[in-house]
Amino acid sequence: MTKIISTILLLGLFSMVNAQVGINTKTPEKDLTVNGTMKTSGMVFKKPIEKLGANENYTFIIKSPAPENKITAYNDAFVPNSPAPINLIQYKITCDPTDKDWVNEFDTKINSSKFLVVISSFGFTQPVKTGSADWLTPVPQIFAYSTGTTWKLKADYQGFAPDASLPTGVWTLNLMVFDRAYAKEFNPTQAMGTSTTGAAAAPLIQ
Repeated sequence: MTKIISTILLLGLFSMVNAQVGINTKTPEKDLTVNGTMKTSGMVFKKPIEKLGANENYTFIIKSPAPENKITAYNDAFVPNSPAPINLIQYKITCDPTDKDWVNEFDTKINSSKFLVVISSFGFTQPVKTGSADWLTPVPQIFAYSTGTTWKLKADYQGFAPDASLPTGVWTLNLMVFDRAYAKEFNPTQAMGTSTTGAAAAPLIQ
C-alpha cells in the first residue's frame, strides 16, 4: 500500500514539474508566467535565449536614476536630462572673433568616470585659407579628451583661418556618449617599426 501511494505522489509531482505555472494569471504561457512585479536575488538565462513570439513585446532593462536605483524598463521620462545607454548630443560652438576657427578647450561637463564620448561627425561654417604655399590642404584637428573629471572638446584648422572679412566661424560637433556600464574603452599603442604593414599584438576583442 505504501509503495502504491509513493508511486501516485511521484507521478503527481512529475506532472506538476512539467506543468505551466501562473502567478496572478489563470492562463500561463510559459513554464512560469508572472502577471505583476517580481523580485529575485539572481537570474540565470538558458542558452540560446528563446526567441520572442510574433505577439510578444520586449524592453530594455536598466538601473533607474537615483534616488530609485532599481532595475526597471528604460524610459527617457525618468527625470529631465536623464542619460540613456547611448546618447546623441550636438554642440554648436562659436569661436573667438580674434581666431575665427579655434576652440582650444570646451568643457562639456560630461562626467568622464561615467561616460565615454566620441565625436561622430562635425561641420564648420566658414572656408579657411593659409598664408603659406597654395598646395597646403587644411585638415581639421577634432578631439574629445578627458582631463580632470569631465570630457573636453578641441577643434581647429591648425595653420589656417577664415578670411578676415568673413564672420566668426561656428563648429557643429555631434557626440555619441556611451554609458560606461555598457561600453568598454581600449587605448592600445602599436608601433609599425620600419614596415608599412603591421598587426595588433593580440586581439582586443573577439
